[in-house]
Amino acid sequence: MTSVNDDPRVDHVAGLLGQALRRIRAEILATSEEQFPGLRVSHYRLLELIPPEGARITDLAEVATMTKQGLGQHVDYLQKLGYTTSERLREDRRVRLVRRTSLGDEAVAFSRAAIARVEQTWSHQLGPTRYTALRETLRELGADQS
Repeated sequence: MTSVNDDPRVDHVAGLLGQALRRIRAEILATSEEQFPGLRVSHYRLLELIPPEGARITDLAEVATMTKQGLGQHVDYLQKLGYTTSERLREDRRVRLVRRTSLGDEAVAFSRAAIARVEQTWSHQLGPTRYTALRETLRELGADQS
């Protein structure tokens, strides 16, 4: 019987990137619940997308590649836990502006520190030259080609 880890499809680029992403997620979540209860990796990502001056739900949904409704649910959840605030704009009551709270800022700093630990580990594992090449390659592959 073949185990899930022996699946040959894991060796394609999407599988390899998925494995690397799982390592990053595991590092973020390793101590997350103690300091920031209730947050998942998707919440950290959303919090990081919110600029200091705030952002409209519509704009955040576009950047996060989510529906407005789905993003709004995330924002409601984060607001309930104290990581964000939101308000309707006076000039257009349909528009909701979302901002991070100081707790939300702390959560972003926490996730960035976890990612930095992964980057440090990978740089040590690969060596600085290969790690720099990896970052440059990923940046190039992720660039908009249009």
